[in-house]
Amino acid sequence: MISDAAQVAAVYTSGGVVAFLLAAAFFRQPLTRAIDRWRGANLGKDRSIDLSGEAAAQVEAQKKATPPETENLPVPVPDPAARLPAEAPPPNPVFSPLEADLRRRIEQAVPGGVDVQMAWALRIAVAAQVESGHEQTYRLIFGSQISALKQLNTLGPLTLRQAREIFNITAIRNYPETFKDDDFAAWGGYLINRGLVLLEPGEPTDDTKAFLTPLGKDFLHFLVGRGLPDYKWG
Repeated sequence: MISDAAQVAAVYTSGGVVAFLLAAAFFRQPLTRAIDRWRGANLGKDRSIDLSGEAAAQVEAQKKATPPETENLPVPVPDPAARLPAEAPPPNPVFSPLEADLRRRIEQAVPGGVDVQMAWALRIAVAAQVESGHEQTYRLIFGSQISALKQLNTLGPLTLRQAREIFNITAIRNYPETFKDDDFAAWGGYLINRGLVLLEPGEPTDDTKAFLTPLGKDFLHFLVGRGLPDYKWG
């Protein structure tokens, strides 16, 4: 069900496209908290979660994981081959009364002109997209990888040598049946591929530094804000 703000946003458009997209795709009730329904979730006495059910399957899933969505969001149009006109839609006996009511509600919810209202609409839309990406990341991330992110957040940039030490201590030592020494590249690669960590330019060496990205810091805020355990299995 689309929230009141979602429905209201539908009437704010310079051509009908942007507001319709926001209303239909983004301004909805708070994102469904589907984390506790993920396949294979198992909350044990140590409050850790094994989201994959099988260690090998989770490792392979990380290797195949794609970066967070960065492409432009699709714009719905009546005909895939057509473009919406550059003027407001014509009056409609069914839609017009609802549009008038929605306009009134958004004016009450967001003070200011149409530009301010659209700016907040875009901000909420992007925030929803980022949160969706965090949920996807959390499904596959290992606890040892979260530990690395937290150390990057508190200690600052780490060299790959230091990152490997974290991998040895948190992953190999605790889960020797799952992680081997040559899994380090894939273990760190997931964090890089998901946009949480960035390596300094150049051919990677033991002294190459790894940085926590703004998206990585936001992911840690996401864990706290949603009350998600960071001491996950793996």
